[in-house]
Amino acid sequence: MARPADPNAKSALVTAARAQFREHGLQRARIEDITAACGLSKGAFYLHFESKEALFLELVTEFERQMDALFERRIAEEDAFFAKGGPFRRNDFVDGSERLAALVAMQTRQDTETLELMWAMRDVIHVLINGTQGTAFDGVIWQAIDREQLRVVDAANRLKKFGVIRTDISSQVIAMVLMGTWMLTMRQMVSRTERPDFKALIGELNVLVGEGMAP
Repeated sequence: MARPADPNAKSALVTAARAQFREHGLQRARIEDITAACGLSKGAFYLHFESKEALFLELVTEFERQMDALFERRIAEEDAFFAKGGPFRRNDFVDGSERLAALVAMQTRQDTETLELMWAMRDVIHVLINGTQGTAFDGVIWQAIDREQLRVVDAANRLKKFGVIRTDISSQVIAMVLMGTWMLTMRQMVSRTERPDFKALIGELNVLVGEGMAP
């Protein structure tokens, strides 16, 4: 009678591969080391993945899928927020209105969710930054950053339309500043072993960057 497939084998292989990729980079990681780390055979590996590159592609695709989902939810929440209350007025900023506080709270939660995802996938990000040289994934991190920068430009244009941020600063410059901040945050995060205080970080960035962009 054939031995039933281990239902946990794929997740065990992924966990072991992520550790090997982080330690050795994609090119130098070996399938035999991945399987040895989780007590499985090379046959079990090829039952689930065509290659180590195929496994890593699944990780990158899942990261992109979750980032896309967060972005789409953010847009939907902002649309609902502004559909309910309309554009901001100057006294919302002068008086520190409850509506402004609600928007900041919503954006803080959204930013925290993004940082939480980056923290959960920090080993994959580490490999994209430091461990894909000489592979088909070399440069993928910069493609992802370029895509996110375009999203920030679009988001800035939307927020200008609703009176949330200054219109005398180009959306491209806003995106450059914000993406530079996020890139450095991401770069530092991948080398940490303890989870940062995301709420405190975002709070400080709101003061430094957010208040400077307020009308």
